[in-house]
Amino acid sequence: MSKKLTMEELLLSAGYSAKAIKLYMDKVNVGSLENSDVALTYTGLPCGDTMTLYLKLGKDGTIQDAKFEYKGCIGTASSGSALTMLVIGKTVKEAWNITKDDILKELGGLPESHCAELAINALHKALEKLEAK
Repeated sequence: MSKKLTMEELLLSAGYSAKAIKLYMDKVNVGSLENSDVALTYTGLPCGDTMTLYLKLGKDGTIQDAKFEYKGCIGTASSGSALTMLVIGKTVKEAWNITKDDILKELGGLPESHCAELAINALHKALEKLEAK
């Protein structure tokens, strides 16, 4: 008789890191952000997952808070969590320098990298919108 795998064991076997799974399970920075300075929704390719990114600037110009909502897979959820963790405390200029590889490094790996790419594209579109204000 075979042992029944837990959800965490299944995700680990699919290539998600323990950190990516924890961020997903704990829903880190998932939700909307009232009074955000920018809210931007982006749908990625090839999967069609969608992320809405909210950024709130402090008086000193740094990103004081960041949250996101998503429709999609565990990779999109964990990439959004990693992204928000990386941008909080950064200036807009510093946030522009965050890359897909930074997200993958923060997560310790994902089975596919297009989820991290979706998060970076959402960030860049949000920063463009913020700078246009």
